[in-house]
Amino acid sequence: MFCGNCGEENADATTVCASCGGAVSGGAVQPNPASAAGAPELATIGMRIAAVLVDSILLPLTLYIGWIIWSLIIYGRGQTPGKQLVGIYAARVDDPERRLSWGSMFLREFVIKGLLFGILGLVTLGIVSVLDYLWALWDDSGQKQTLHDKVIKGSVYRVQGT
Repeated sequence: MFCGNCGEENADATTVCASCGGAVSGGAVQPNPASAAGAPELATIGMRIAAVLVDSILLPLTLYIGWIIWSLIIYGRGQTPGKQLVGIYAARVDDPERRLSWGSMFLREFVIKGLLFGILGLVTLGIVSVLDYLWALWDDSGQKQTLHDKVIKGSVYRVQGT
């Protein structure tokens, strides 16, 4: 199972997360007081752009198959390969400490960004795709949300310690 605090995979029978030291009780990981001291920090626009660029470079380098397999493994941590390498993750705005589930990440990345905004981007010659990402620059919610973030009521946060 994956730690709800840091996203590290642990054996099902563990009582303490091997990565962050959070106590595991009843299948849920209780945050380690030391790591929970600071509130989650929003990822900068630069970090988000870096993650998109890394994903864009990794896709052809891994012949798409490697990137897809990697993504399917880490979606449960609220990350894409680019987000993982940059040190950011996606979470809901109302609970930024709990990363998006695998299903929510699949919905965010494949259905909303890939299909919905991808198709709309093709129809509008890329205008919707560009607006989707640029929206975070003038978002007045204080969460630096893109349009696909607004659809799922989420944002992107910096992994603690990076």
